[in-house]
Amino acid sequence: MGTFVPANVILLSCGSFNPPTNMHLRMFEIARDHLNRMGQQTVQGGVISPVHDAYGKNELLSSTHRLEMLKLALENHDWVRLSDWECGQESWTKTRQVLQYHQNNVNAVVNQNFNGNYDINENELKWIPENVKNGGTGPVTVKLLCGADLLESFGTPGLWAEEDIEEIVGMHGLVVISRSNSNPAEFIYNSDILTKYMSNITIVTEWITNEISSTRVRRALRRNESVKYILPDRVLDYIYKNSLYGSQKTTKYMHIANSMFLTPSPSDALMDSPSPRNCMNICNNNIFTRQQIDKSFDIEKFSKTNLKHPGQAVKIITDSSGTHKTVCDSRLDKEVCKNDEGKSDDTNKSLKTCKSITNCNEIDSTDNSKRGDVNSGLKECKSFDENLIKFIFTKHGIQVISNVETIV
Repeated sequence: MGTFVPANVILLSCGSFNPPTNMHLRMFEIARDHLNRMGQQTVQGGVISPVHDAYGKNELLSSTHRLEMLKLALENHDWVRLSDWECGQESWTKTRQVLQYHQNNVNAVVNQNFNGNYDINENELKWIPENVKNGGTGPVTVKLLCGADLLESFGTPGLWAEEDIEEIVGMHGLVVISRSNSNPAEFIYNSDILTKYMSNITIVTEWITNEISSTRVRRALRRNESVKYILPDRVLDYIYKNSLYGSQKTTKYMHIANSMFLTPSPSDALMDSPSPRNCMNICNNNIFTRQQIDKSFDIEKFSKTNLKHPGQAVKIITDSSGTHKTVCDSRLDKEVCKNDEGKSDDTNKSLKTCKSITNCNEIDSTDNSKRGDVNSGLKECKSFDENLIKFIFTKHGIQVISNVETIV
């Protein structure tokens, strides 16, 4: 009995490659590993053939750019090569004809080697592997390498002619890389043509799934989102350099507005207490201005005379001229407005009409006769609450509380 010799194959991938991704190259690696492991076929090389511009696919970049990107992607690849024959035709070429062209040229090279009459145009046939050119392989079959989505497109009415499908599968063969949510075996079973030639179809399961698609890559580039590690680095540099797919070098979504203030968590790290002056500058909601603070608020004096222990609540009352007064003991909920002579104003009218409460001090705890009328007025005086800020001093810093925002 003769020794079994595995069939030699070249894997040919057709498509837009718009742009070429790492998954396009990954498919060749997966297919070669599987075929070589099965032992019935030996992969001698791989070929990428990008489609002609006349294919008319949406967002299809010119073949000039696509060919250049593929050259960059394959620059350091040791066994997959680029064929520009399809892009050089006058119009779009059917997949069946693309396979025929490459198979005919491989046959010509093999036959010339066999007959000892080696005459080949190196410029046109750079895509043929060196070992095939050197006559070290014998007959070689060009097979179509594709994803499960292309296989399933055979079932789309009017997309493929039956004679084209029969020649592609029957004369050349398919190597199909499966994807998640696809069942190539079931699809083949449901197709009479594919079932007829199922022995010429190899299904390769990609266990390390990767759902990269050129459509999603273009969308990400258009939105200036990162596609690093999805495309070869040199391809990505070329895209940015030529502003392809609406891309820009800088990611626009990473800019943070200057007005944004992010409050760190006190649990992140202990920090020195910030200056109350700085805190009030941050809380600038028409309550304080830098000029008013500098003019009328003495922090050192305030600290010495009013602060007694950490966690103490301090109420600061500010009038329209920028003058500040503080209330610091347990009677914070008992402040009332007094008139300029220091007498309590027991009428609601003055409280309702006051805009800034210019003369507000803590009330004597013994003065209970007038408190009821005054407190009812305080509830209706909106500007009283609007001009209040509380400072709470903790081991983590100063907490500033106002009716607008809280900053720790």
